Amino acid sequence: MKKVIFTMTAALMISSVQAKEGFEYNSATIEYRQEATVKSVVDKYIKAAGGLERVSAIKNMQMTMETEIQGMKLIVKSVTDQENNRLLNVTEMNGDQVAKTIIKDGKGKIISMGQEQALTEDQLKTMKSQTYVFPELYYEDLGYTVTYAGLEEEEGVKSHKLLIEDGNGTETYEYYSEETGLKIKTVSELAGTIEYLNYEEREGLMIPTKMVISNSMMPMPMEAFIQTVKFNQELTDEMFE
Repeated sequence: MKKVIFTMTAALMISSVQAKEGFEYNSATIEYRQEATVKSVVDKYIKAAGGLERVSAIKNMQMTMETEIQGMKLIVKSVTDQENNRLLNVTEMNGDQVAKTIIKDGKGKIISMGQEQALTEDQLKTMKSQTYVFPELYYEDLGYTVTYAGLEEEEGVKSHKLLIEDGNGTETYEYYSEETGLKIKTVSELAGTIEYLNYEEREGLMIPTKMVISNSMMPMPMEAFIQTVKFNQELTDEMFE
């Protein structure tokens, strides 16, 4: 159970520019199509999410999610303090705290089942993007390498695929709908696969209200539902203790 909760918590926390331009020739339809770039994919995503002005104005985000695992209801509360590079993630079961992650002042720790463990430097590098609400705007600042990995189609849905490599060389793939521009899936070794569904407008920004998480630690995919989302709230230092 401890491993499952930790893996689930890591997955829920992960809600994160270089590319070659060219032309693709499709002999079946006899047409030329300009290949997308990292910039074009990110620009379309930011526009679809609410626009550059709104997204750039975000200082922090507070979110509450609800999910169920092995018949037990879990509440996950998170605070992403982009302005101060801080992160708080608390998982509760039946009103009791079962896991807590804190990142602040360049350090981090995980508290689970009464045991505390400091995050290593490599773990902090991998989790650094989670202190940003929309990390796509800050890949260069994060020191990440991003490449365009092509257009894929799954179950009739076409998506642009970006490969993100952090400072440790850890690879994460992000998928963005060719039609809407919104992010629809994340695939990484840390969190497994996260699907983003049921986008709704919250405070002028498009937010996925449902996530489906799958990885090797879970016997079946887990659904998480966003209950509340608030932006640019007054935060206190005590919240990150």
